[in-house]
Amino acid sequence: MPYKERSKQGEERKRKKPAYQVTNAHDYNLSLKKRGMLSLYFPSGDLKAQFINARPYVEGVSGREPTYWNGYIELIYTFYRLHGWGMRQITGLMEDYWNTRGLDIPVPSFGNLSDRFSKLDVSVKQRCRRLAKRLANGEAVDIIIDSSGMSFGRASQWYEVKYGKEASITPWRKMHLSIDPDMNIHEIAITTTEVSDSEGMSLVMPDMAPIAKVIADGAYYSIERGEAMILAGVTPVIPPPVHAVVHGKEDTTWHDKIVRYIKDKGSVYAFHKKYGYGQRSLVEAQISRIKRCIGSTLLTQKIASQEREGVIIANIINLWNSFGRPVSVKKA
Repeated sequence: MPYKERSKQGEERKRKKPAYQVTNAHDYNLSLKKRGMLSLYFPSGDLKAQFINARPYVEGVSGREPTYWNGYIELIYTFYRLHGWGMRQITGLMEDYWNTRGLDIPVPSFGNLSDRFSKLDVSVKQRCRRLAKRLANGEAVDIIIDSSGMSFGRASQWYEVKYGKEASITPWRKMHLSIDPDMNIHEIAITTTEVSDSEGMSLVMPDMAPIAKVIADGAYYSIERGEAMILAGVTPVIPPPVHAVVHGKEDTTWHDKIVRYIKDKGSVYAFHKKYGYGQRSLVEAQISRIKRCIGSTLLTQKIASQEREGVIIANIINLWNSFGRPVSVKKA
């Protein structure tokens, strides 16, 4: 009997929980120090040219371009999310940073930043060299998907006006994300709680990376989606419901195959072991990492800004992965 079932029934583990030790402690310590080095979050080259539009208005040309380029707004948004401070404190941090380095780079006002955050054109960036090499070689990757709740500040009058109910509890959003077994985030989406896990799955399926397997829990199960994945050359490792039956139709081939396999083996855990379902714990660990290291509360209030905030969180995690990760081995 799996240890989770034993735990539910109050029984002790059949085997002791395995212990692990980090084998690259020195390198991992250096990678943790890099997370706090502000200079590593900046691009190389002429920062002012990359951040400030020298000619926002051209005489004789209709319209005006933004004074601050998107890359600058994204950088400020990164520090805003990384430190968890208020908007005004972040503008003070950036002003002081430029002054101490003798750089004449203006900082947008907090009102300008609030407007730009909700309209920022930003996407998830991959920093892992190993992943980049695999993708360049056309190798397919396994994708693991899950979701979790994120709060976003205390409810107040605006919440009551918008939703027509008393603001006695903290409002919530859902964070959907997809990662690979190396803990790189491929896609992330922040939605309202009305969006189901199954609906959120389509939002975080990578478009650019070739996929070998999609691993997710039973909340994502769909016969139609499973058959579509098989036709596309992707193996859906999603356990069917306990009451699933064999339909024997042309459009339920994959569903019938795994249901028969589970019934023949007498347990869904045989399906888990055969297709590597155990890797799903990695996405749960990634969600825990986000909430512990970055925070379980979204700092912005508007859904448009929160969608961008999710991407910023993903880019921070991917950047940390590029600094280095622990290499752990099981103790004898």
